[in-house]
Amino acid sequence: MINKEEDFSSEELEDGDYEFVIRADGELKSIMIPDDLMDDPPKSVKKILKIFSIVDIHLLSNNTLH
Repeated sequence: MINKEEDFSSEELEDGDYEFVIRADGELKSIMIPDDLMDDPPKSVKKILKIFSIVDIHLLSNNTLH
């Protein structure tokens, strides 16, 4: 877990990590999902996706969120 007082760098991301970028207005801007985990994401990731009304991550395209 990242401490709010620490800086985070993209070098800390690992192959199995999920990445969510949320704009200042609360809208989801970008999402990175490991290819090998798209079929069965963890329960906590499914909850985050549900918040943004994403039911099927296979329907997302590179242009959907940008």
